[in-house]
Parts: sequence; C-alpha cells; structure tokens
Amino acid sequence: MFIVNCSKKLDPDPLPLKVKQNLALLQSDPQFVMYFNFKKMRDTDFWNKFISDSLFNSERNFGSFLNLLKQATGVSITSGIDELYFSNSWIGDNALVIKGTFDKKRVNDYVAGDTLYTRIEYPGGVTVYKQLETNFNFYFKDDFTVCASNYLKQIEKTFSVTDTSNAGLLTDADAMKEIERIKYKENLWMISDQKLFIRGIFENFSDMNKFKKNKSPGGSDSTHSEERMMPDTTQSEDQNELYTVYKKIKSVSFSLKMTDQLEIVMQNECEDENSAVELKNRMEAVIALAKLSSTFTGKSPSPIIRLIDKVETSVYDNTTLLDAKLSEKDIEQIRLQKLF
Repeated sequence: MFIVNCSKKLDPDPLPLKVKQNLALLQSDPQFVMYFNFKKMRDTDFWNKFISDSLFNSERNFGSFLNLLKQATGVSITSGIDELYFSNSWIGDNALVIKGTFDKKRVNDYVAGDTLYTRIEYPGGVTVYKQLETNFNFYFKDDFTVCASNYLKQIEKTFSVTDTSNAGLLTDADAMKEIERIKYKENLWMISDQKLFIRGIFENFSDMNKFKKNKSPGGSDSTHSEERMMPDTTQSEDQNELYTVYKKIKSVSFSLKMTDQLEIVMQNECEDENSAVELKNRMEAVIALAKLSSTFTGKSPSPIIRLIDKVETSVYDNTTLLDAKLSEKDIEQIRLQKLF
C-alpha cells in the first residue's frame, strides 16, 4: 500500500545542540556526512540482537582506527564510544570525530611502542599522532573527543574550534538546512547533496540489463539476425529517465530508528512539490514492477520482494519519503539471503 500525505508538514526530530556543535569539526564542503549515536543504539533490543563491532572492523575509512582505539584503550562501539561523526569530500580527504571516554596516556604509550606511528608536536601542548603507512592523523581535542583525518590541514583547522565556533560544516547554510530536515536524528543518519552520489543511489533502482536478449539452447541467439543488428536503445532510455529524476533532487538522506524493530527512511529533498510528487510516482512504478515481475515467475516472493512490499511512500511539500519497518524476522531473512 502506498500512502500519500501531500500538503502535510514533515515533523523531523530536532538537531541536538551538542551534535550541531560537533559538526563544526567536520569539513566545510563534504560530499557525504554520517552520524552514529552508539550510546543510544546500544540500549535498543535491535542493537543487542544484530549489531557488533565486527560490522565496522573492515570499514576502509575508519575501521582500522576503531581497532586502534580498542587495542590501545579497550573502548569500542560496544562499550566506551558514544558518538561517531564522519564526512568526506571529492578531493579525497575525510574527517572523523569520535566522542567517548578515553585514556590519553594509555594511547600515547601504545603508539610510542609502535614504529608505524610518529608524533607531531604543536604549540600549546597539542600532539597529533600519524599512522605512517596510511597517512592517517588523529589527536585528542579533550578527554572526550578524538579528531582524525587523512588530511593534516583538516586536523589543524579543528585546533581553534570551540563550542561557540561557526566553523566547519556549520558554515554551509544549505547543508545545515538539509540536515535539520532529516526525519530521525537520534540513532543514525547520513546525507549527501552531491549529484554523482545521488545518481549512484538511483542507478541501483534501475536494472539496465532487464531487456537482455533471450538465448536458445546451446547458447545461440534466438532472435532474428535483423534484430541483432539493431542498436539497443534501452539503456539510453533508462538513463534519460533516470536523469529526469535525480536532476531535481537537492539532497538524499537515510535515517534509522531502532527499537525492537528497525525503521529505515530514505528522504529525498526536491526542487519543488511537483518534483517530489513526480519522484514518488516513479518510485512507486519501480516497486510495482519489481513485485509484478516476481508474480510472473509463479514462485513464492523472494525476501527482497517481501521487504519491498513493506515500503510506504509519502510526500511532504518538497520532500519524498520511502519508509520501511523491518521486524526481527525480516532482518533474519536479510542476513540469511545476504541481501546487503
């Protein structure tokens, strides 16, 4: 069932003041921003059943750093790390901010005994630790905050940032406005306003190979030779339709709400209400075609189709929402089928 709430107002969670202040420690122009509140997620039934440190250990950008903190101090996303902020930009630099309880002396002793690390001393007693192999830098801004980046200048920009500073991401008024509109902000959210990132998301909704030619037994093409010689315009047509969708989207965000179940929201901020309604209609068509194709096979719906069946679409002014609530049983199906 698709639900439309045209002309109603979206009622997003407020952005906590402390979270807003910490955004000053990220880049001023990132392509992607992500926020985790591990402290609050750890209190949910969903977290206790399905989430562990192992999910983050292989993350290229900050997994190795989380492992370092765990080895050096014993803190991890399971115990000790409260919040994580991450952003990156097209030029390849990233910014990472971790909030928690840290033993700076223990980390210093650990790093001092590892030849893969070096120390950079700054005036005012600031020590930046550099992982030589990965060119990854980090320092303790205070007893509860670690700032890290693969770009030393990004680290240096955070030295003078205070709770009242208008710096970093806070200087991007448009980005902050989009962040304020994210529906759920308590557990986890991520957002991007970069067109290439948005395009990548919508390409995942478009099956570019759905009109492949049928093959006859033995591997020969069952179509006539004249048809084989004709150019296949399906891909270009799909690409054109895809372009008409994402060119009108200002930003895309995802947010999660954890309780005993998981609610996932994909939120698309469009240029105007007409664009939001058009996007909703196109997304409904994609979902309907996916369900219809499953019906034609005569087989029982696959787990992914059953999950798609849970998606509800809605429009609030310029915003198109796709909302899905997943139970424990749904998550178990995802894990068994390795859908994600």
